[in-house]
Amino acid sequence: MLTCVTGRTRRVSCYTLMTGTTHRGDQRTLASMGKRRPPTETAAVIDNMLSRLRATGVTGLSQYERRLQANAANVANLEDLLFEGRAAIALRTSQCSVHLRESPDIEVVLDNDVAYAEVKHFREKEQDRIDEAAMQDATDLLVKIGDTTLLEGVEPWQQIVNVAVRKASQYVSGSPNVLVIESSSDSMELMAGTAVKVLDDMIAQGGDSRFRRLNAIMLVNTAYRAIGPAGLKNVEFEPTAHPAVTMSERLSATFRSIRLA
Repeated sequence: MLTCVTGRTRRVSCYTLMTGTTHRGDQRTLASMGKRRPPTETAAVIDNMLSRLRATGVTGLSQYERRLQANAANVANLEDLLFEGRAAIALRTSQCSVHLRESPDIEVVLDNDVAYAEVKHFREKEQDRIDEAAMQDATDLLVKIGDTTLLEGVEPWQQIVNVAVRKASQYVSGSPNVLVIESSSDSMELMAGTAVKVLDDMIAQGGDSRFRRLNAIMLVNTAYRAIGPAGLKNVEFEPTAHPAVTMSERLSATFRSIRLA
């Protein structure tokens, strides 16, 4: 039986209780704050991303630059595209050859092993702002966060499942595929495992055969970083149980080795 949890609790540090401040892994995006970049700043942001990609050795930049420029005036769309670049850099850092493309977004090659990654960005949600205010006002060490059902009618893990289902036509037949979720929302934290279990159940019950093209969900929590025995981590990698094509152990280990993205 699969148990799905609505909302979670997060421990508020003593520092938070004393000062009323909380830590987020990254600053809020401009889109989440409803702000626009001046054209000169937008150009600098695009140039910076392209420079980082070139320095890292990512290829396929011509079409990616065209897409960035075409969306330069739309803050939200541009930020979504920038997260594709972030994902490519994270994968390239792990010694894989990485090529940006249109669909799926990224081709990953390790020796003779090839896999494809489709990237989806979850923007910061209104629930995140409500949760942050609750932590600011906390008088106890535990605060319930991440329950998106009241405002959106859908739990966080189900939102990931819905994306995986919508992206089914973009998974490459005959090759391993990974869905990379770049989340600027705290509500998605720890939700990859539940989403994968739900997809596995759908496949076992005779769901769309294209779902079997998906080998794993990689969730990057850009808004939150956990500190464990091995240091900072903001990546969850959850393999599916019934992939049509098995990902090589070396390539799977490479994905698993990414701790910060």
